[in-house]
Amino acid sequence: MKVCYLTWGETPRSYGVFGSQVLGQFVANTDEIENGSFYFISGVPVIHSGHIREKGKYKEEIQKVKQKLGKINFISTPIFAVQSVAYMHRFLFKFLFHGAESFLSKHLRSIKPDIIHCRGYGATWLALKIKKKYNLNYKVIFDARGLFPEEYALKNKYTQPNENYLFLKKMEKQLLAESDVTIVVSDTMAQSYEEIGAKSIEKIYLSVDTENLNSTSSGSKDEVVYCYLGALTQATWHTTNDLLELYTELRKKTPNCKLKIITTSSHEAIKEVFAEIPENEIMLTSTKNTNELKAALSDVSFGLLPYRKSTSSYEDAVGYSILGTKTVEFTAMGIPVIVNKECGGASVLTNKYDLGITYSPKTFEELSVENINRYINDGKEIERSNVAKDLFDYKKNAERYRKLYQKLTGV
Repeated sequence: MKVCYLTWGETPRSYGVFGSQVLGQFVANTDEIENGSFYFISGVPVIHSGHIREKGKYKEEIQKVKQKLGKINFISTPIFAVQSVAYMHRFLFKFLFHGAESFLSKHLRSIKPDIIHCRGYGATWLALKIKKKYNLNYKVIFDARGLFPEEYALKNKYTQPNENYLFLKKMEKQLLAESDVTIVVSDTMAQSYEEIGAKSIEKIYLSVDTENLNSTSSGSKDEVVYCYLGALTQATWHTTNDLLELYTELRKKTPNCKLKIITTSSHEAIKEVFAEIPENEIMLTSTKNTNELKAALSDVSFGLLPYRKSTSSYEDAVGYSILGTKTVEFTAMGIPVIVNKECGGASVLTNKYDLGITYSPKTFEELSVENINRYINDGKEIERSNVAKDLFDYKKNAERYRKLYQKLTGV
């Protein structure tokens, strides 16, 4: 079995989402398969974020990517475009592939893969195009990760459908119809794609290292510690103002409480927004690895997912599909969550497995003293942690990918 993992337009990195959900998961997938040949191909714009974030040290980052991939063959192929401009305006779209397509097609015709596992819309579109153009025989997995047309519209503050959005929706329909299988990461994302007409859907949730990130319950806690984890500004998916509004409501119900915020976002900017809350109630910190995160979460009573109040149909659609890595990490630690209902993927799982409370951001009516107390010191940390082990574990997900690869190739 020959499997290629293809990314297109992203900057390969050994850390963050790319390091964990892309590199980490693919390495785990390949560990499950005997006698296979594996390739990781990244189409990288000639001007990309690595030139800014890592500056002159990006070559060192590529070496770390290769080290993480181990025996997997890594191939970087150029995209003759500026990363921030071309992805994916209908007029600039062609520059993601102009000239670069010939480089990739040579690699694929040489490798002759059985499967191309494509991350995102651009990678899938190109894999399907090359397959048709050169009459190749590989299977295509569309690993979408999110509803890109709606995310694009939201990012660009569209108030109604325009030509760019319609262009992406037309592409999306083609990808769902022509790909051999589409990977979704939440129940609600599956529902969204089924309504559009996906050919075949496989649900595989986000992955986390549940072996190292698991319940460390130490018995009763006298103080209620709420926790927010992840990027936090006024422009992120979970906004600083919405977190403040949620915590303000919670502290009315549980006066003996604190808020821990684990983030690499500006602590000073967050303090400004939370100026009305007593300083001794707010704990700001950041973590660099799983061990540090586990230690930081060890005293947490509830994980918070405030999301944001929707202002458009695009935001409704994006929010409805979102699960989020932080949901997975809280659950792995056995921590109950408090989730905005508009964060659909997370709220559906929360209700399905009784992982915590879902609430309406307009009324907060579900956040009663009784509901909150039901989860404080409930002794069900191990149960929640076991849900994570079953749904989100790297190795369990690798088994799911192995079975999918074998099903597609008949091996």
